[in-house]
Amino acid sequence: MKSVNTTFHIPDIDDDGWKFVSVMAIITVVAALIWLPLGIVFLLLDIWCFLCFRNPDRVTPVLSSLVVAPADGTVVSISKEKGPDCIGLQNKKFHKIRIYSGCFDVHINRMPIKAKVGSVFYDCGKNFSGSFEVNNIGNETFAAVLKHSEGFDFALKQTAVLCSKRIVSKLEKGNECLTGQRIGLIRFGGYVDVFLPEKVCPQVCVGQTMVAGETVIADIKSDAPRLEGEIR
Repeated sequence: MKSVNTTFHIPDIDDDGWKFVSVMAIITVVAALIWLPLGIVFLLLDIWCFLCFRNPDRVTPVLSSLVVAPADGTVVSISKEKGPDCIGLQNKKFHKIRIYSGCFDVHINRMPIKAKVGSVFYDCGKNFSGSFEVNNIGNETFAAVLKHSEGFDFALKQTAVLCSKRIVSKLEKGNECLTGQRIGLIRFGGYVDVFLPEKVCPQVCVGQTMVAGETVIADIKSDAPRLEGEIR
């Protein structure tokens, strides 16, 4: 078993984040030269931007049957419904786990299970959809079929809210990905949905906090019923 290094270090950030951090740093310097208090405000915004794009390592359970959270954030709903028609899964039923990643959560998304990528779909949406409704037709979305080696079809859907050009995906049809592998991000947060096959029951509850790549949300080989929880 590998030992864990507990030494504190400044977290790395995703390559996509450097342009935002750099631009904000330049604005901070200019603002400070104009008026110091304004520069301090932009400095705090730059630190926030840096934290938004932090890219920490995660310890993923190495077991092919486990499904892990694809995003940091909070489980806002668990429902049973048909799969996304945009990737051809409208005739199959799934358990859908919806996770909301806020502006202070790590934005990096990860592969929920070891699988081969099937059909993919991307819609750039409108520049400003003006809605936090995840199914709003103006929202930017990315969806993919994830084909597990045991014959199960999973699905992953990313949704940005309010404005577009925020989803950065590394998934392409035919990719073979490992559980917990980095697959992209939603800049400044959004919704990430995991569609579990009907026979695979969710092992998380609404309101739970997820850690991408680490929190186990289901096990395809388990016959345990859907997990229920209560606030304590």
